[in-house]
Amino acid sequence: MQKKLTTIGKSRALIIPKELLELYGFQEEVVIEPTDGGLILRPAQPGLSFAQAKEKLFADKSDLLARLSDA
Repeated sequence: MQKKLTTIGKSRALIIPKELLELYGFQEEVVIEPTDGGLILRPAQPGLSFAQAKEKLFADKSDLLARLSDA
């Protein structure tokens, strides 16, 4: 599926179709995981705040993030 980004103020947003939100269990928060080929978007684990999910992402992917910052 290919989608266009929407401009909101000075930011860009991706509108995710309702069917995909329901299929994958997305709620109010997501985890965005950088990879070598792009980004992975996942529903935040129930019970995790955005800050907790961010900390988990940085802890789990510290090696990848270090490589990306050196690129």
